Amino acid sequence: MNHEDPAHHQPELIIATIRPGLHITQSCFRVGARHFEFSSLRDLQTRQSSHDPLTRHSALLAAGGLAVLVLAAPFLHPAGLIASSAILLGLVVLALTSARRRPRRMELWARHRGHATQLFVSDDWWLFTAVERHLRKALAENMLGYQPRPPRGPRSAVPHPSMLHPSRMSPGSAVTG
Repeated sequence: MNHEDPAHHQPELIIATIRPGLHITQSCFRVGARHFEFSSLRDLQTRQSSHDPLTRHSALLAAGGLAVLVLAAPFLHPAGLIASSAILLGLVVLALTSARRRPRRMELWARHRGHATQLFVSDDWWLFTAVERHLRKALAENMLGYQPRPPRGPRSAVPHPSMLHPSRMSPGSAVTG
């Protein structure tokens, strides 16, 4: 049997923490309590969800209203035509504003152990692209067998100024780096 010695077990190195609960380590992607091992992930894809229901409904009502207005225009009085046009304009403005203020969610999908799995969802473009970029890089490095490098160079002989703060010094002792 292969038993690991807990004294020699090192914690897994976290490569990137995008925000609390979103970690990319040497071998897995963690989203909250869910862990996805790199070795079991294939075919990483990005998708966008459908539009918000308010956006869809107001756009459909605007299109239907335009069709009704075009067909009924010869039979309407000028006041009815202006009122119908104002309502139609309001629906178009609502659809455009809703599309702008309620963006489509971006989704990160992959084949995890042979099944299509949604790994991550966000409507924040910056956060989503950061997660996707770090995950693609980590997957590529894991596939190629790269190991994260330890910090380079020897320690400085001169201590960092933050180590010289009086709260870090004890009376009668010298500060060492």
